Amino acid sequence: MRNPLQKAPLRKRAEERLEGLQEAVSRTGVDIEWLVHELRVHQIEIEMQKEEMDEIRTRLETGLERFPESYDSVPIGLVSIKREGVIRAANRAAADLIGIERLRLINRPLGRFVSEPERPALKTFLERIFDGGADEACELRLAGNGGARTAVTVSATVSEDGKECLAILADITELKKKEEALREELQHHRALFENARVAISQVDEGGTFLRANKRFEALTGYTQEELKGMNIREIMHPDGAGQVKEMIAGQVSGEIAPIFLEEYYVCKDGSRKWGEIRSRAIRDGGGGFLSAVVAIVDRTRGKQMEEALADNESLGRSFFENASIAMFHSTLEPNRLLRVNSAYSRLLGYESPEDLMSASAGMDPFPEEAWDRKAFFAAMEQRNWYDGDYPLIRRDGGILIGKAAIRSVFKPDGSIDHLEGIVENITERKRAEEVLQKRDRELQEKTKSLEEVDAALKVLLKNLEKNQEELTERFLINIREQVLPCLVKLKKTPLNQAQRALINSAEAYLDEIASPFVQKLTSSYLNLTKKEVQIAVLVRDGKTSKEIAEIVNVSKSDVDFHRGKLREKLGLKNQKGSLTVLLRTLSHEGPRERP
Repeated sequence: MRNPLQKAPLRKRAEERLEGLQEAVSRTGVDIEWLVHELRVHQIEIEMQKEEMDEIRTRLETGLERFPESYDSVPIGLVSIKREGVIRAANRAAADLIGIERLRLINRPLGRFVSEPERPALKTFLERIFDGGADEACELRLAGNGGARTAVTVSATVSEDGKECLAILADITELKKKEEALREELQHHRALFENARVAISQVDEGGTFLRANKRFEALTGYTQEELKGMNIREIMHPDGAGQVKEMIAGQVSGEIAPIFLEEYYVCKDGSRKWGEIRSRAIRDGGGGFLSAVVAIVDRTRGKQMEEALADNESLGRSFFENASIAMFHSTLEPNRLLRVNSAYSRLLGYESPEDLMSASAGMDPFPEEAWDRKAFFAAMEQRNWYDGDYPLIRRDGGILIGKAAIRSVFKPDGSIDHLEGIVENITERKRAEEVLQKRDRELQEKTKSLEEVDAALKVLLKNLEKNQEELTERFLINIREQVLPCLVKLKKTPLNQAQRALINSAEAYLDEIASPFVQKLTSSYLNLTKKEVQIAVLVRDGKTSKEIAEIVNVSKSDVDFHRGKLREKLGLKNQKGSLTVLLRTLSHEGPRERP
């Protein structure tokens, strides 16, 4: 028979017994399963300790009278308690647990060495023991002189005469500490599970939900109660339900490691979302399947962005290939074509992009003599884009002048991946510009020639004006020195009144023509008519309107009208005084500025 007092591998035997239990283990995740397992092991350890204590108590009851020396050699605390709760005897182990010398325990109440809050429980325990006579057990905390509180389990059996009982005190302080730590850790992991930002659930071997956290409820729209009893395949898209079933079955059998897949799942409202689904099996100490933890990370937005990006890439590819403007992709250095569209190949005289790429493989498509490479590379280095002339070699060997807009396309690490650009054929425009430039040069030359002719004409005109002034001066001198003297002589001859009047008028006219006053009046600046000049001369000489009317053969009202026009044109309209005086003043000052 095994000695129950021997320190056997209790934990190993407790685990062996736990594996035999059929009761379902609470499933709350990998760590939570382990914590629950630990709690159950400790519980069974306590139960097995109680069994050993019962066996020890039985042996002590039967052999204590014959072997009193064995009482002190027992490693478990033993106390004989009277019906009144007074300690009759105690071994060394009990004294060590209580923290009091053994002799000081005798004939003293056991309750005195129990923490005050638990003394009523001890009293009730002893009453049940002595009244019922059945085996009982309770947990207490002993309070010794050191102040330390030791947790113990107390089991007792009443003696045959009913006057006392034999109590076994088993130290469970460490077990209690471990149990409390495990409970705190269990609560912590449960809180993590419930409040995790990732949707987490547990399913059994068939895929039926056991529980789910708040995030899982929010993600799928199902409540905890609704999920219990549902199968995970019910929330999966039909395309992925079968795959999930096979994977869980593989995890149950151990053939498949933790699952990772991306698939659509269906929410309660019928909406379809894309998720990253991970699953891991929870197993017991023997490797048996307990449950599977299934986590779902919502990737719907990322999936939508991927699809939108794919659509954009498809649209961009279609736009590139079917654009009416020539487009290309190329490397920077060396400058080689990577991809061209149909418009680009037609621009260079090829039937298709494939023909162009095949013909230009390894060839520099740019004519060295017609392209400023330095300007291109300088622009790409400074600005990462280029906008300017882009000469190309056509299939027939001719040079095409293009207008290009090119930019750099970068890799995620910041380096240049390739160049992309568009090209417009401006060969005809360039030729037209060259023709216009040539014509402009010719026009500039003609303009310069005309300017020289103009300068010569100005000199000639100046000479003509000078000659005209000389002729005018000579004409006036002839009037004064030759014509007027003749008229004076003619007046001395016998003349009738009419002839004399005509000669006087002619003399007056010629005299006025030769005078500076008439020259002023005939200035183009004053814009006077011949009639107004004639009347102005007569007014200045003091002739009345009536006399002037007879001389120029017009009505007096016409003379008055011309007087008003003279004031207006000569700037004398707002001046008071006789027009005769004003005209005489003007003959000395020159013409006034017109308003």
